[in-house]
Amino acid sequence: MLANIFFFSGVFFILNGIYLFNSTVKETRKGYMKDEDKIKKSDKKAIIYFIIGIILFFITSLF
Repeated sequence: MLANIFFFSGVFFILNGIYLFNSTVKETRKGYMKDEDKIKKSDKKAIIYFIIGIILFFITSLF
């Protein structure tokens, strides 16, 4: 049961990271986000979410 919780949390973090990357790319193409600091912060959050998701998948594989 604990492995299931880690797996679904990993899926949540990976999907959230993908959403952040896609939203920044779309907004940058449309010209809404011209502030580079916001883009960098959003990309850093997405990378952190990816890393957390990968760690949770690794923990799941240990069970």
